[in-house]
Amino acid sequence: MPNQTTARPPTAARGDGSTGVVERRAVTVAMVLLAVVLAAVSARGPIMALVGVALAGFVAALAVLGRDRVALLVMMAAFATAPMYKGVAPSPDMAITPTDGLFGLAVLLLLPTVLGRPVHLPLGYVLGVLLVLTTGTLSTVFSPAPVVSAFQFVQWLIVLVGLVGLMAIWAPGWRTVDLLLWSYVAGHMASVLYSPIGDSIAGRSVGLTHHPNAFGEAGVMAFAALMYLWRQGTSLWYRLLVAACVAASLASVVTSGSRAAAAVVAGLVLMVPFVERSAVKGFVLAMLIAIGIVALPLLIDSSGDTSALSRLAGTGDALVADQARLNAQNFGLDLFFQHPVLGNGFAQAIYVHNVVLGVAVSIGLLGLLGYLMVLFTMARPIIGTHVNRRIGYLVWAFIAITPTVPALEDRTLWVPMAPAILLAMGMRPDRDGTDDTGDTDGPETEGEDDADLALPVTTATDLTETSR
Repeated sequence: MPNQTTARPPTAARGDGSTGVVERRAVTVAMVLLAVVLAAVSARGPIMALVGVALAGFVAALAVLGRDRVALLVMMAAFATAPMYKGVAPSPDMAITPTDGLFGLAVLLLLPTVLGRPVHLPLGYVLGVLLVLTTGTLSTVFSPAPVVSAFQFVQWLIVLVGLVGLMAIWAPGWRTVDLLLWSYVAGHMASVLYSPIGDSIAGRSVGLTHHPNAFGEAGVMAFAALMYLWRQGTSLWYRLLVAACVAASLASVVTSGSRAAAAVVAGLVLMVPFVERSAVKGFVLAMLIAIGIVALPLLIDSSGDTSALSRLAGTGDALVADQARLNAQNFGLDLFFQHPVLGNGFAQAIYVHNVVLGVAVSIGLLGLLGYLMVLFTMARPIIGTHVNRRIGYLVWAFIAITPTVPALEDRTLWVPMAPAILLAMGMRPDRDGTDDTGDTDGPETEGEDDADLALPVTTATDLTETSR
């Protein structure tokens, strides 16, 4: 027989094993250097010692779980801290919060995965962002305070383009989206559990956030996320878990005293028959509304002067808050009419206390048109037939609550809404995804299957098991 040889793969070591020796030596040197760094850090005090332990744990997690799974865990941590992102920062006035740091770390971990990957963003989103970029740049250049305006503009772009764009390029599977939204809900549940023993402002609960209104906003977004997550499982324990989280989210809205949050929750409930296309659900909802109207006076009397229901009736500090909002609105309108086309820059947008008016003040009518195009693109798919269309509740909650919010870049609102871009992109359901009508529509995208990113624990998979 002729002498046959097997070609060695390009990455295989030579017969003498020198390549493997080099790799082992490189790993050894890296570990020694890491040990030296950690020892030096730990010697500088208990806080730095904790930092060293955290770094060591992070390196160990990378070695055991791999980069993709660690990236997913970091993203989950970012979502979990988003409901109280300013509350967990050393100061609410800090421009960079722990949530931002976690997202930055997740981006670094995901870079090898997303670099070079094609992305097919919806045309409406692209055109809207281009309008925002153009008008925002011009308004900042001609702003009376261009440096401050530029800083605020970048902060907004981080969520409008950076966060949403990261979701679009990463394109995680829907089970991964479920994990991220459950992380957000879990973070808010921690805030709710802390609220009875935590601080309060004028008798209104704060939870782990920095302000009662922020606590209410987080409750609204958690409630909207749970409206989507309800359909992601049918087992009894799963539905009981979702129902318990819904009750806690509603409690946070009421105890926060945020009237806007209470009104948005009511609006989301009214959307259910239209989204579900069910006359039966419409009838049940009508009955519940009728019962609620009859019981409303009793609920107001028993909820206290600082609750959202009582403040809706005009008790507590509601009149003072109304006057403050009216003054902020008048201030915003005066600014808007000074430069209605290109705006005044972003330096004073936060004082308007209304995101929609703040956008108009900052980048004028053309920029506002671009912003509304982005929101329309992300909100429209809820009326379609995609099996995951209910994630659109988060977009509608965002649209409804932002006219009462001062900051354009509020992470509590933007973070849970960002995955809705996947629905606007028409990303297909997971392979076993069919809902009760058998819908499996939605074109396939370039995003990789999230099976590679699944956590290596059965409970995480069971938690997000879908039954379309």
